[in-house]
Amino acid sequence: MLDQYKVRQLEERYQEETIAGGKTRFVRREVSSSVVLFTAVLTLLYFVNGRTESSLFASLCVFPVGVLGGYLSALWKWQDINKRRR
Repeated sequence: MLDQYKVRQLEERYQEETIAGGKTRFVRREVSSSVVLFTAVLTLLYFVNGRTESSLFASLCVFPVGVLGGYLSALWKWQDINKRRR
């Protein structure tokens, strides 16, 4: 098992790599994972609930909300990373 010292070192290394990559790269990576997740979930729901126009319309309305949520979540995570760095 990993001891606390190694875990702390790994977390610090990840944080340094993230900061070195920059805010834009971090936000893009988080938003892209959000897009993939929402695309998969909404596609699954579309086929499970029946392929109706209202189901498609609802999915198209909810998708931007999910992407916006991913973007805001990424910004909040970035702020947390910066706070820990100081």
